[in-house]
Amino acid sequence: MTKLFFITLIIIALAILLLNACGPSKKQANEEKATETEASKSYDFTNPVQKKKLPRSLKEISGLSYYKDNQLICVNDEQGKIFIYDLSKEDIVNKIDFGKAGDYEGIEFVGNEVFVMKSNGKIKVFAMTTHAEREIDCSNADVVEYEGLSYDASTNSLLLATKEHIKAKDKVKRIYSYDLAREQLSVRFVITKDMVKSKNGDTDFHPSGIAVHPLNGDIYIIASQGKKLLILDKEGTKKDLIALNDKMFFQPEGICFTPSGDLYISSEGDEKKGYILKFIYN
Repeated sequence: MTKLFFITLIIIALAILLLNACGPSKKQANEEKATETEASKSYDFTNPVQKKKLPRSLKEISGLSYYKDNQLICVNDEQGKIFIYDLSKEDIVNKIDFGKAGDYEGIEFVGNEVFVMKSNGKIKVFAMTTHAEREIDCSNADVVEYEGLSYDASTNSLLLATKEHIKAKDKVKRIYSYDLAREQLSVRFVITKDMVKSKNGDTDFHPSGIAVHPLNGDIYIIASQGKKLLILDKEGTKKDLIALNDKMFFQPEGICFTPSGDLYISSEGDEKKGYILKFIYN
């Protein structure tokens, strides 16, 4: 009887050890859950605190960047013009011609310069004070279309989001980095299908805008086609994937942050005006 009792105890103990080894602890599960929701809790994407309807000249707004207090710098995807939009006045306060009409898909203000990117990867650099101009060529034989431009201060580089690649069968999207000091273009991150798979299995994700969070360095990539917002950490690891309401975000193509972390997302209009939504950083 005693021998059988000890054998039973040993079997029970081994079973408990096996279960603990195979399954995560309650603490681990809670930590994983916290990690999955940490980024999305920073903003309430169902409740913007502001919605600014834009003038007709920005109906097809394709990019925006923080300029200065209460002002954003914008571009539309047809005209070679920079638009300064004042959030308080709810109007354009300045327009600057910088080039011919073209397919402009991204804009970023860095220091005293404005970087405006065409879909082919050609970037026009325009100095706001001297109006001096130069061009950066980030065209790439592997890329059909760029759509989204941002600046990463930690690496002094531009980040370029790609919407389409020549080798579509690769089933990935790439974020390129252009080192401003070395003048070199390289792949920074790869976005796989698994990273953008929604709960219903949908993997449609075509980046239309990109921005770097000023306080934690996270990278926010918005997709108009797919209506999703992917959040990566500095190393390119997925932190969150947020489904966007297609009624609130008709065609989101611009995204930027204020220095304090508040978030602006612009959307092209349908038959109506384009608009900018503001989300407070919690």
